[in-house]
Amino acid sequence: MKKLSLALAIVMAWVVSVLATEVPTITPLMVNGPSKNRVNIVFLSEAYIASQKETYFNDVEIATEELFSRSPFKEYRTSFNVSAIWVASKDSLLAVVKRGEETKTYFGLWGGLNSDLTKIDNISRTFFGKNDPIVVVLLINDDRIEGEGGQVSGISEIGLAVNGTGRLHHDPFVNNKMFSNMVVHEFGHALSKLKDETKGLSAMKPGQTERDFEGPFINITTETSRSLISWSYWIDPITPIPTPNTGDYIGKIGLFEGANYYRDGWYRPSKACTMGSFTDWNDMPPFCQVCREAIVKTIAKYVDPTAELVSDVGDNTTTFSIDPPEPADHPLVISWKVNGAVVATGSKNLPVTDTEIGYGRHTLSVEVADPTEFVRYDPEKLLVRSKTWEVVSVPEPDFTGDGMVNFDDFFEFADYFGRKALTQEVQKYDLDWDGEISFGDFFLLADQFGQELKGERMKIVEP
Repeated sequence: MKKLSLALAIVMAWVVSVLATEVPTITPLMVNGPSKNRVNIVFLSEAYIASQKETYFNDVEIATEELFSRSPFKEYRTSFNVSAIWVASKDSLLAVVKRGEETKTYFGLWGGLNSDLTKIDNISRTFFGKNDPIVVVLLINDDRIEGEGGQVSGISEIGLAVNGTGRLHHDPFVNNKMFSNMVVHEFGHALSKLKDETKGLSAMKPGQTERDFEGPFINITTETSRSLISWSYWIDPITPIPTPNTGDYIGKIGLFEGANYYRDGWYRPSKACTMGSFTDWNDMPPFCQVCREAIVKTIAKYVDPTAELVSDVGDNTTTFSIDPPEPADHPLVISWKVNGAVVATGSKNLPVTDTEIGYGRHTLSVEVADPTEFVRYDPEKLLVRSKTWEVVSVPEPDFTGDGMVNFDDFFEFADYFGRKALTQEVQKYDLDWDGEISFGDFFLLADQFGQELKGERMKIVEP
């Protein structure tokens, strides 16, 4: 009896522990389109206890508002979805623990920066498709985590940004503005692989170049030859290389020494930028043109303006429609083509009638280009997307309207054989739309003889 009671107690304890386990929940905060065709920003909570749920969502709101108040995110807001995944930790302990010792926070933060990437990856993917583009922003309820972000190996998201909120110890130094600015900075690392442009104390070794470091190097370089600078197309011909770090070049693109936490040997594009080279986290400068361009091209890589196309097939007219996420500051350039010839521009819709397009197979395509001034160099053509379909216009030889092609239709057709299709009465027998009722129409009728028709005169073949 005692053994049974002990076993029952063990089972009950296990059940209670399972039921007490925190289950992550997701709250959509901004939805602009399907997750497979948007950049999905996913906030995760770490070291927030159950009673701090409201604080967590307040932190997410502060970070989101700051991000989308900044260019280019405010212009490309419709290319993003934002969600917050809430999961409570047992307590807010973030002190360094011994290896093997049980951590008290949900993601097992160890020493501040060694979070459980597998757990982060698995939880975020629970709510999204396998290939949905995701940037995870891990908010840590602590003031000792300044932040880190970037493309993380072993994790399937685009990137991971880690930010301390300063809430745990109520540090007045980490105020709302500083915290949200840090999120924006780390998000630049995570989304577009941007590097730190901060000038440090380290010195380059003799002969060292960027090829001795881990890239890519979109916004920093060791090159000093104008033609070899990756952002040379942004540099005014009269701007000296290297560029003096003086007030004359504020807001201009050049080659400013000091980046990647090196005092010399590494160069950045601008005197000051969100990605570094500033002194006050409460007064962070905007993204420079080079970083802004990289962000826009990353967005274009994951968000296809032609992906959300629908076609409404009617009896005689099929309407093709696209609904691209549009930038806030300029229109997209939309072109429709049939068999390679432009038939419409500027419109999100293209109605196609079967008589206009003609019988047979045709190629229909739509091209959407983003003419943003934020991008000057796009060798991969990320800002020009197109989609092509085969449109098959089929004859409908059900002249009697009974849903079948049979001898009744044949005899009716025979009465008009050899005539010109000059009137509406005769035109319905002109199955190939060549202007006369001839053997071409007879063969099309024969192709469908004995078949039951569905009333569709146009079919779309996906590429």
